[in-house]
Amino acid sequence: MLIVVGARPQFIKAAALHRALVDVGGWRSTWLHTGQHHDEALSGQFFQELGLPDPDVRLTPNPASRELRLGDMMEGIRLAIDVHSPFWVVVFGDTDSTLAGAWAATARQIPLIHIEAGLRSHDWGMPEEVNRVLTDRMSSILVCPTHAAVDHLTREAILDHSTDKAMPSVRKPWVLKTGDIMHDNAIHFNAQFEADKARSGRVLMTMHRPSNVDDPTTLWSWVEAIGAWLKKCGLRAVWPIHPRTLKGLEASSRPWQERLESWGVDAVDPLGYVELLKAAHEAPLVLTDSGGVQKEAYSLGRRCVVLRDSTEWTEQVAEGQSVLCPAPAALERLADGLLEEGAFTPGALYGDGQAAQELMGKLNLMLEGLDG
Repeated sequence: MLIVVGARPQFIKAAALHRALVDVGGWRSTWLHTGQHHDEALSGQFFQELGLPDPDVRLTPNPASRELRLGDMMEGIRLAIDVHSPFWVVVFGDTDSTLAGAWAATARQIPLIHIEAGLRSHDWGMPEEVNRVLTDRMSSILVCPTHAAVDHLTREAILDHSTDKAMPSVRKPWVLKTGDIMHDNAIHFNAQFEADKARSGRVLMTMHRPSNVDDPTTLWSWVEAIGAWLKKCGLRAVWPIHPRTLKGLEASSRPWQERLESWGVDAVDPLGYVELLKAAHEAPLVLTDSGGVQKEAYSLGRRCVVLRDSTEWTEQVAEGQSVLCPAPAALERLADGLLEEGAFTPGALYGDGQAAQELMGKLNLMLEGLDG
């Protein structure tokens, strides 16, 4: 199989899959890094700390525009397919790397496995929503983390044919509900954190979505609302600064570091995966516009204010672990409410931490059944 990764969430999900591939054995894998996150702080450190194999193929797409980057990634993945002749192409989640892998696999008529299929925010203004819907349409095996994800596919007439005793295809896909492999990793690494430091540290905040950070006025509206809330509560926050967010901060006419410090916000360089999990473990509350961080907060039992007006992880909102915050003016009220709720006890929404092993077990059994 050709495993396509290129951004932080995919490295994390791929780590759980890699452990399962090693455990079950018998699967030959080729790893391709699209170069979507070419910054060492967002890429190389994840491979090292998560124990991922060095990529067999590493692309260098044109960063000048999203369109040029997508085109370069599609072409690079297509060429890798021609060279390595994989039986499957595996993609994760909803980034541009995911869509590029899906298009390349479809162009070469290679069956596509989409891990984290069926998620929907129903916000077509988000590139991620477009990516995930199109990828699902091109997939032969759709690996769903929750029952809600399966239901979304059913409503879109993407039905499970895994009992048909035939190889999966776009017309007759397999829809497999396994649990969430990102949850696997959170459970795996959380065991090493000190229990007595839970919720005893700084609030964790992250922002990177274009709608929040590309316009400096919007970005500073969020920062000022968060800073005012922190001062009122006597709290501090740690903020790993994404490279995209840094551009918005540096567009300000005033020294942004001093402004953040005055509000009790400690700006730091991007954190590695385990470091970020540790910060969430120690946080009394998480503020983020990242779906991945939202989900990690759930796995660690932390409540989360989602700095967006929609989310693909709607079940977390329904359970009361997360709340949507569509505008800075709503931040104080929503954050106060979750802070008062205290710790959250995660249920079985994302499985028991063995989703990757369950996926590989199901694939082996199904493929053995077809061979028989």
